Amino acid sequence: MQLTPWHRPVDSRVRVPGDKSITHRAILFSALSGGESELWGWLEAADTKASLQLAEAWGVSVVERSAERLILRGPGGRQAWSEPLQPVDCANSGTTMRLAMGLAAGAPTGLLTVLFGDASLSLRPMARVADPLTDLGAELWTRRGGRAPVAVRGSRLTGGTIALEMASAQVKSAVLLAALNAKAPVTVEEPIPTRDHTERMLTAMGTSLASEAAGRGRRITIEPHPEALRTVNVRVPGDPSSAAFWAALAALRPEGRVRLEGVSLNPERLGFYHLLASMGAEVGYLEHGSDPEPWGDITVQGGRLRAVAVQADQVPAMIDELPLVALLGTQAEGESVVAGAEELRVKESDRIRATVEGLSRMGAAIEETSDGFRIYGPSPLKGAMVDAHGDHRIAMMLAVASSVAQGATELLGQASVAISYPGFFDTFYSLRQKAE
Repeated sequence: MQLTPWHRPVDSRVRVPGDKSITHRAILFSALSGGESELWGWLEAADTKASLQLAEAWGVSVVERSAERLILRGPGGRQAWSEPLQPVDCANSGTTMRLAMGLAAGAPTGLLTVLFGDASLSLRPMARVADPLTDLGAELWTRRGGRAPVAVRGSRLTGGTIALEMASAQVKSAVLLAALNAKAPVTVEEPIPTRDHTERMLTAMGTSLASEAAGRGRRITIEPHPEALRTVNVRVPGDPSSAAFWAALAALRPEGRVRLEGVSLNPERLGFYHLLASMGAEVGYLEHGSDPEPWGDITVQGGRLRAVAVQADQVPAMIDELPLVALLGTQAEGESVVAGAEELRVKESDRIRATVEGLSRMGAAIEETSDGFRIYGPSPLKGAMVDAHGDHRIAMMLAVASSVAQGATELLGQASVAISYPGFFDTFYSLRQKAE
C-alpha cells in the first residue's frame, strides 16, 4: 500500500468503532447469564469474532446480529454450558484466550475447553494467567514454556488472595472470572491499577465486588456467585485506543483539529490523552453518559510539541498507544523516553522493535531499549518502505506517520488492521480527502 503525505492538517469529526475491550467482555460474559442481552455499537472485528465463536461453543445463542446491534441469549449460567466438541480457535486474540482461561477454570467440574490460536498468539505468554489460576486450584495445561494451546478442565476453586506480579487487566480479569465459582471470596492485588471494564460489567450483572486503593495499586475482592448472573444491555462506546490514531494525527501539526465522538471516557483508558496535553496539545472532554461506562467526546487541537517521559506506572493506561508516543516524540522538542514497557515485546509483534525499525526507516532519531525507546526530536520524517509485521497497531501508527513524511511511504502488512479496526483506511482516506 502506497501512502502519500498530507498537504494540510486534519480538521474533522470522527466516530470510531466500538471499544474492543468492552465488546470482548460483553460477549464472553453473556455465557454467565440466562436471557437475552443486547450490545449496541459493538465492534465487529477479527478479535471479537473469536470471542463470539467461543461463547457460542459454550451454548450462547445469537438472536440477532447486525453492524449496529448484537443480541445474545445466555445458556443459563456456567452450570448450563455445553462442552465444546472441538478445540476453539482464538485466532490472534489474546484477550479471548486469557479471559476464556478464567471462565473455563470455573466451568462445571470436568467440562473441558481447549483453546488454540494463530502463530502469533501461540508465541505469547500464557503462564502469567495459568499460574495464578493454578494457585486457586484450577486444572489446566499449556504447551512447554507456558504457551498456547491451552486445555482447561472445570473444577470448584478455592478462595484466597492472589497477588499479581505484573499489572495486567487480562490476568486480573481471568482470576476474577474464575473466582465466581470458588468456595470462598477471592482477593486480587494488582501492583498498578489497570482498566476496570471487568469490574464494572460484573457489578452491573449482579456480583458482589469491592475495590479499594492499596499503595500504588488496587485490591479487588469478589464473592463467589456460581448461579447465573443477570443480563445487561450494553451501549458500547467508541474505542479510545482506536481514536488515539486520529488524536495523534491532529496533534502532529499545530493547526490539526479533531473531535472524537462518543468514545469511552473510562479514567483507566485516558492516559494517552493526558500525555498529549502534557506534550502541548489542547485536549478537552465532554461527558454524555455513564451506564456502566462513562462516554462522551474528546477534542484534540495540535500545538507545538515538547518531549515527554513515560514511566512504568503510566504504562498500563496507555499500553496500546505507546507506538504513537514514539511517533509524536519524533516531532517534539527534546528527548522523549518510554520506560517500563517491556510488555510491548509480547504483543502481536515485538512492538518495541517494530516501532523503532519502522520510524528509523523513515528517518527518525530513535533508539531501542530493553523496556522501551528513546526518541530525539524534532526530526523530519521521509517516505520509506516499512513493515507492520502483522501488527494492527503498528500498521495504523505507520500510516499516521506517513501523513507528515516527505515523499511516499510503502506500507506492508496493512491488512492486519482488521484485527481491531477494519474500516481504518476508509476513514484515513476520507479524512485525507477533506484535508486536500
